[in-house]
Amino acid sequence: MTRERSHGAALVLLAVAVPIGEGVGVFATAALALATVARRRELELAPCVAGVAGRTLLAFGVWLAAGLVAVALGHEGLHRASELGILVPLLALPLVLIAVRALPPRWLALATAAFVLTLAVACVFALLQFAFNVRPGESIARVASTVASQGRIPGDFERTAAGGFYFHRLKMAHVLLLGIGVLWSRQLFGALSARRRVAELVLLGLYACTLMFTYTRGALLAAAVAMVATLVFAPRRYKVAGLGLAVVAGILMLSIPSVRGRLASIGGSEAKAVRALIWSQGVRIIADHPLGVGLSNYPAVVNRYYDAEDPHFDIRTYPHNILFAAWAEAGPIGLVAYAMAWLQVILGCIAALWRRGGDRALRVTAGAGLFGVTALFVVGLTHDVLFHKPVALAFSLLVGATLARLATEPEEG
Repeated sequence: MTRERSHGAALVLLAVAVPIGEGVGVFATAALALATVARRRELELAPCVAGVAGRTLLAFGVWLAAGLVAVALGHEGLHRASELGILVPLLALPLVLIAVRALPPRWLALATAAFVLTLAVACVFALLQFAFNVRPGESIARVASTVASQGRIPGDFERTAAGGFYFHRLKMAHVLLLGIGVLWSRQLFGALSARRRVAELVLLGLYACTLMFTYTRGALLAAAVAMVATLVFAPRRYKVAGLGLAVVAGILMLSIPSVRGRLASIGGSEAKAVRALIWSQGVRIIADHPLGVGLSNYPAVVNRYYDAEDPHFDIRTYPHNILFAAWAEAGPIGLVAYAMAWLQVILGCIAALWRRGGDRALRVTAGAGLFGVTALFVVGLTHDVLFHKPVALAFSLLVGATLARLATEPEEG
């Protein structure tokens, strides 16, 4: 097998692995790393670290450095080294960037198709779980877990949610957002035949149906926000059609009592009280540790705050807000860098979409990137979105591919 094929096969393997599960994704990332190393002598790295790609990687690097400095200089030390494992999937981001930049465009097309089709299989499995209230293979995929309840419908723990191969409704919902973004962008910006358009609309409907039955409020809200964000840049005829499609989908969702009740609970007193308690711990940690407690230390440090505030509260994890988390662990410098990394990707996608009449393939990639990153950022305001490894792997795959495509275009001005 030639180096190009081994490198491309590793990229496709990662795309296939993401919808299947965490362990598979880690092995696929390792394969991609080996393929990238094998090709490094043939690759010109300068374009991979220039422009929006370079600024994004630099911002993520400053965030990581600030968090590690906080570990070294702070009085907390490193509580649990294993907690740093949540960062491993993000290391795939530069690898995907290098891989896509080095390979012919057909490999990105193959990886995209592999991701879309594997996610469709995961959706069928998820809908069967939901319809028949079963979770076949859960004991194999997840031998031990403290969040088994996330495989069930909130408020009705006797019923199974559409958790897919993750057996976890939140992970499934957040990866689905990225898949929806790919298909939605192709509808808005791609040059599709009538047959291809209808087939992909069916897949989009499958994704949307599965997302609905994850009963994940934040993801449904994020999908609506991301749809509006991308519709702004769509041709006029697709704006009308896209808006109509979104309205019809919303009406269908609201016609289902259980989904309508779940969405209505967003503003409920219980939801507000839980979020207020979780966020308040983040604020208190930031006040007590203005320079940060150190990367990966938040879950250990926050235990003392809950012990004093509410010893019986069991959601003792990150602060359900990615900006609070970045500030609490990496200080104000880490917060600004982390926010800038997300913003750079969004602005890069907007700039590519703003240039009317550009390369269709680039517009599709930029649209998918804008949808996915916007959606996950919206989710991240109320959830620890990238602390789930499959979601972080999917994020790395999307952002790495997006930055690689943006790097092929000269920046204006």
